[in-house]
Amino acid sequence: MRKAFWSALFLLAAAGCSKKEAAVLPPAKVTVVKAVEKDVPLYEDFIAQVYGQSDVEIRSRVEGWVTGVHFQEGSAVKKGQLLYTIDDIQYKANVDRQASELARASAEMVRAQNELSRVKPLTEANALSKKDLDNAIASYDAAKAQVKAYEASLENAKIEYGYTRVYAPFDGVIGISNARVGDYVKGAGNTSVLSTMSSISSVRVRFQLSEREYLRVAKMSSEELKNIRKVQLILADDSLYPETGEVNFADRQIDPKTGTLTIEASFPNTNGLLRPGLFVRVRVLMATVKNAVLIPQRSVFQLQSLYQVFTITDSSTLKVSVVKMGAKSGDGWIVTEGLKAGDKVAIVGNAGLSAKSKIEEIVQEWPENSTEKK
Repeated sequence: MRKAFWSALFLLAAAGCSKKEAAVLPPAKVTVVKAVEKDVPLYEDFIAQVYGQSDVEIRSRVEGWVTGVHFQEGSAVKKGQLLYTIDDIQYKANVDRQASELARASAEMVRAQNELSRVKPLTEANALSKKDLDNAIASYDAAKAQVKAYEASLENAKIEYGYTRVYAPFDGVIGISNARVGDYVKGAGNTSVLSTMSSISSVRVRFQLSEREYLRVAKMSSEELKNIRKVQLILADDSLYPETGEVNFADRQIDPKTGTLTIEASFPNTNGLLRPGLFVRVRVLMATVKNAVLIPQRSVFQLQSLYQVFTITDSSTLKVSVVKMGAKSGDGWIVTEGLKAGDKVAIVGNAGLSAKSKIEEIVQEWPENSTEKK
């Protein structure tokens, strides 16, 4: 019994010591920032895709065997550069045949003209009948028409012969070739597409606005519309494209299948970084909130539609404040009611602190780039 008595006494003493130690724990160190007041630009991002300034399918206009591919796939080509040659034997033969037919028709026209020149004075002298003159005139007119027909045929044959050489229509970058030497291509259908060329000295970027977003933009003032014409580009690695783009146009209608309006912007591409088909994000400045009160998003606690923050009292204790929040910008959040510039808010994280907790403030400067969207 004496042993049990001393054990119980030891446990009570230990518990008393623990309570004393808990009572003298130092205040928790908490990061504290001040709400700042500044003009906050509000950006919105839209998924977009890059197109060349011109994206043109290089097609064959005649059919035949490909006899030469004269470029390196994926390389830059110049306007007028030879890209493909197609077997030209039959087209060259057609040119020669039409030339010979034209020569024969020309000779016939000369004969008919000479006959008319012979018949006309004889008719005037009543040596021949009016019918003979009419026949001579008709023969000459027919021969002249035949010459014009063969001239047109020869010109068409020369054009087709020229189509056996395929040239670049502009300066740009050419893609993968769909035809190799020895392939048979046609002047129509899928096999007529030899490759695709793109002009990428500048590019077009297309994105879509929902009906709600379109109505919001449509109701803007002319001054606000000027601000949103300049747009930025965010690449797939989240880096900001250094050049600023400008909106070119909006489509004439809302797409009934998707309920969106297509917008196109153009961007300079002097370094050739942007390629057709690239998926990007277009960043548009939709509005600027003047004299907004801003705090970090991580300092706000949300319970359904209720927003709360921990503010710091003069006695370095936490106080729960109910606030109303506006738009987000970067890692910041605009407070519309409940705080003013200079009020201190705590970022407690998972510290398990509650209202009236005593804290030690670790003041963190509000970053200058807090309003930049990331």
